[in-house]
Amino acid sequence: MAYRATQRTRANAEARRAGIERAARHVIARGGFASANVAAVAVEADCSAGSIYTYFSNRDELLRLVFAQAAGHELDVIAGTVAEASTASEIAESTVEVFVRRAVAGRRLAHALLLEEVPEPVQSERLRLRRGYVAVIGTALDRVGGTQIPAEVAARSIVGCVGENLVDILDPTTANPSPAEIETLVKALITFTRSALGEP
Repeated sequence: MAYRATQRTRANAEARRAGIERAARHVIARGGFASANVAAVAVEADCSAGSIYTYFSNRDELLRLVFAQAAGHELDVIAGTVAEASTASEIAESTVEVFVRRAVAGRRLAHALLLEEVPEPVQSERLRLRRGYVAVIGTALDRVGGTQIPAEVAARSIVGCVGENLVDILDPTTANPSPAEIETLVKALITFTRSALGEP
């Protein structure tokens, strides 16, 4: 009987922790990392601020974990996308299409993940995410071959090019971009990245 009680206690604790993480993601998606103070997360999770410190040593730990989870999902999406490509041109095109359209669809969260000023533990995860993008794109380019540029250099160029061109598009202080603006950006980035790879 004691064993079952322990199992229930553990399950309840895991559910409460997951609820806090989910609440933090919702707060960040609405207002970025700056809005995700402990009080705001507690309100969203319908718990006390003290309860949060039961599961996380501090705010930065919670934010780092939430970032890592969101970043891991986005990285998996890009990895799956480039894995289906059979040429360098297709890798460039699919990366731009998926990256830009997902970022615009979740504009506030994308800004938080890519551009917002964050605590050092979160910044470390951001660098890990960028290196992850470079790794999966570079691996895909190595697989298909056909470019004169080293795969890692090409992958870093694609990631940097797309990220830099999203700075103003994702700025939460500006109006949402129009569909025409997004189409123009996607087309221009595809043309540029394919050209940089020596692809038609």
